[in-house]
Amino acid sequence: MISAKRRETEVFSLAFLDCICCGFGAMILVFILTIPQKTAVDKESLDDAQARVRAMESNIKLSQDEIDRIAKSLAAAQVELQDLNAKNTQDQLKLTDRQKELLLMLQQTGAMKDALATLLGEKKALPTDAVAAPLPIPNTDRRQYLTGVKLRGDYVLFMVRTSGSMLDDTIDAAAARLDDPDVKKREAPKWQRTLHGLEWMIATLDPHTRFQIMFFNEETTPVLPSRTDEWYSTDDRQAIQEIVNRLHAVVPQGGANLERAFTTIRYMKHLPDSIVLFTDGLPTRSDSLPSDGDVDQQTRVRYFEAAVRQLPQRIPVSTILMPMNGDPAAPGLYWELANASKGALVSPAKSWPDT
Repeated sequence: MISAKRRETEVFSLAFLDCICCGFGAMILVFILTIPQKTAVDKESLDDAQARVRAMESNIKLSQDEIDRIAKSLAAAQVELQDLNAKNTQDQLKLTDRQKELLLMLQQTGAMKDALATLLGEKKALPTDAVAAPLPIPNTDRRQYLTGVKLRGDYVLFMVRTSGSMLDDTIDAAAARLDDPDVKKREAPKWQRTLHGLEWMIATLDPHTRFQIMFFNEETTPVLPSRTDEWYSTDDRQAIQEIVNRLHAVVPQGGANLERAFTTIRYMKHLPDSIVLFTDGLPTRSDSLPSDGDVDQQTRVRYFEAAVRQLPQRIPVSTILMPMNGDPAAPGLYWELANASKGALVSPAKSWPDT
């Protein structure tokens, strides 16, 4: 008996192929469906890339413009630097010429100094009979040192206070010096400054100007009692020498009667054209308002007012107010006198007239 032939089993059946085809078709479908989305995404990326490219191109253009501007500035700076270098070269040449001129001037100055020294030596060797001037010759650079003091006219009267207060700058210090011997009183620094200032002002007078000096404390006396009515000139060397000797012999002492001093002026044979008053404060004595003992500030103001009433009219009075502490009303009253008489008020430094 012939046995029946066994049927071979097929690996790929129809159902399996159907599944494969369906899956492949699904993939194709998914791919087809996603193509538009991918195209949109790619377009956005492309647009973004193009925008970045345009921005970079704009930045490159701006950078190129900035580079061009910097290049132009650099070129201008190089031109300016060349001009400065050329100018510096010219300045160096000019400086060299000036240095040569300066060196020549220094050489000429040295030669002139040598010539001057030779002339001075020859001058000293010349015989001379000249006598030293009795008054100090003032420094011409300081001739206008006392600003505002104008010695008007041909006749100038110097009124010099010689009371005990002229011994020092404070009342207490001046009172302490009253017991000193006359030699020390004459050497008091404040009094010496007053004398030097007076001599300095006399030495500044023009030769044609005549002058007189009056001392006042409790009395009023002329500088040379034997020549009361005379007016002196700086050309009169004998008179000047006598005056200088007399100035350095005066001893400050006593009180100060300004009223009597101004009354003396009223009765002079020839009235002065201007008055220079050397004082350090208000008067302490008066003829019309007598008082015993010490006087207070208000009384001294009344003494001053009484003195001013005795002054002849239309004579400028310039006051040289020497430093004095403890007399606060004095500057104001003497300023009023200067203003009313068209004179001046000066309170010089302690170093005047030496510096």
